[in-house]
Amino acid sequence: MTFRRLIWFLAAAAFALPTFALPSVAHAQANKLVVGMPTTPPNIVHTPVLVAQDLGLFKKYGVNVEFVTLDGGVKVFRAMLAGNLDIAQAPAAVTAVAISKGSQVKALLATLAKFEASMVVRDNIKTMADLKGKRIGIQQPGGFADILSRNVLRVAHINPKEVNFVSIATEDVPALVADQVDTAILHVEQEMQAKEKVPSLHAIARMWELQPKQVYTVYAVKEQTIKDKSAALQGFVKAVIEATRIMYSDKAKVLPIIAKHTGYPEKIVSAGFDTLVKGCIWDANTGLSPERFNFTANLMTKVGNIEKGKTPSYDQMVYKPFAEKAIKDLGLWKGPVCPTVAF
Repeated sequence: MTFRRLIWFLAAAAFALPTFALPSVAHAQANKLVVGMPTTPPNIVHTPVLVAQDLGLFKKYGVNVEFVTLDGGVKVFRAMLAGNLDIAQAPAAVTAVAISKGSQVKALLATLAKFEASMVVRDNIKTMADLKGKRIGIQQPGGFADILSRNVLRVAHINPKEVNFVSIATEDVPALVADQVDTAILHVEQEMQAKEKVPSLHAIARMWELQPKQVYTVYAVKEQTIKDKSAALQGFVKAVIEATRIMYSDKAKVLPIIAKHTGYPEKIVSAGFDTLVKGCIWDANTGLSPERFNFTANLMTKVGNIEKGKTPSYDQMVYKPFAEKAIKDLGLWKGPVCPTVAF
């Protein structure tokens, strides 16, 4: 299954799930925002909002933020759409599909722009061509690791019939370390944890390099929330951008925060963090590049999840005023680490 099939799978799932019956807390007060997170504990990649919270940046800009965690970005998106959350940290592909179907939703920010996951392999695999005949670790057929592994095989020009798929428990690291499989799809902190136990383990494919133009995650909100809580949303956007910049400029300040929230030792968090910085996974400006959003929407149309003729335009997907004001106030991030365009 290709990466395009993965995006189709995620987007289709958004409209197959029931509406979540969470408490109706999203509009309790004007300066309060309920933000949906897709994993618990969070992966390193999801932590800019938590850094913003712990450094007092939300308070600095007059925002009271509460976090709610659900099982995956798709469920977070549905909860936001149902009015149970103000902001969803959700897949950009899901957001684009929802908008094409008439949902009144906008992306405010995309600081987590690149797809963060890697295929980590044992030392008997030196190149992707060596995957032929190997034991490919997955949770279940059609699951996240299965889909991403098949994408790597596609890039390597290997027929899935030429490998052995092995279903393992949700925890990928033990099976890889115990030599039950030759590969696993891991987040960076999981990769570093595995390498502490078996130093010869190494990443053979980075998903952010296989599909570099795909927008991974956005902060999505309903248009009504933009009207109801504009001041709070402005403060939220500014705080997250500032937090992302601190992550790039002051590792010592953010490392204890990330370790606390993820539950990993600082040594592992440090190594994983460095990998993400090297890959420029976070966007320290806005992540709202027209090229990336149009690529994502067009990809959804190509795989058939957006009806032809209904591909949303950039302006239909993105609400820029909050990000524009934040960049005006904070200035354009020019590095030296990972400079990007604002829009």
